[in-house]
Amino acid sequence: MAFSWKYQQHAHPSYWGPVTAQANFCEEDYVLTGYIAEVINTVSNLTYLLYAYHGIKSNANHKDAILRNLPYLGIAGVGIGSSIFHATLKNYTQWCDDLSMLIATATVLHRVFTFDKSLSVTVSSGLLITLFMATFSTWHCITDELTMHSVLFGLMIATIGLKTRSIISARVSNPLIKAQVFKLCTWGSVIFVTGFAIWNVDNAICGKLTAWKRAVGMPWSFALELHGWWHVFTGAGAYIFIALVEYLTSEDAGKPLGGRFAFPVAWLVDGEAGREKVEANGNGHANGFAKANGAVKANRSNGKANGNANGNAKANRMAHENGNAKKTL
Repeated sequence: MAFSWKYQQHAHPSYWGPVTAQANFCEEDYVLTGYIAEVINTVSNLTYLLYAYHGIKSNANHKDAILRNLPYLGIAGVGIGSSIFHATLKNYTQWCDDLSMLIATATVLHRVFTFDKSLSVTVSSGLLITLFMATFSTWHCITDELTMHSVLFGLMIATIGLKTRSIISARVSNPLIKAQVFKLCTWGSVIFVTGFAIWNVDNAICGKLTAWKRAVGMPWSFALELHGWWHVFTGAGAYIFIALVEYLTSEDAGKPLGGRFAFPVAWLVDGEAGREKVEANGNGHANGFAKANGAVKANRSNGKANGNANGNAKANRMAHENGNAKKTL
């Protein structure tokens, strides 16, 4: 294919030694360099880091920035842990990938259940979750199993989803804004599930994908590294849920979504929906006060005018009576 270069027949010697990870993916190992086992699967983790940076930067001026940023630090941990794993494909670095997913999800779980609680409850809940995750992580590393990791991850995601929907119902009253919030939830789910589907396609037809990649050559073949797309899609989906949870658990809940979210949210929902109604209500109140003030002023003016008229009439009457009295004399 034009403007492409061929794959070499044999992999580069591995700087990290033989592959020992339980999981390996369709991208050919050490095909570009001996220092990074899966280049595209490693580089695509920048998605998590970019979204984490955006979230943390947006919270710079908030007093509760530490609590707000915990989920973003979690997603940054996913990007770093996954990068280390895909660069080395060692058994012990796979733990970085597996456990970072659980820790990031645990930070969001903590947020949705403690945002409206006292500081003591928030801290104690955080300590309990930390203790549980540390215990599970130790067990996971010792037993080297993957099933319970997937089960726990799925349970936490489902719990967060259900709790998030209840928070939306409780904290977003404007129907126009609520519709956009639910729409964003739906899109976040679709994006995440799409990434999962792409990953499964990568697993199912790996042989064909490898043949196609070698046929078209690099860099065009990079677009067929579907596990890399899993990172991109799940990074975007995870960010949407984290940013949405931050919005719902902050003082901004119920306000128009605006432009607070990173790409691709502005393409998916109307951030200005509901603003017209809010402004109209504000103008209505203002107009009501203006009318009331106008009525009071008008009444005062009428009263003053009536008072002046009555005063003038009385003066004229007295003058007329005085004139008649003089004529009589």
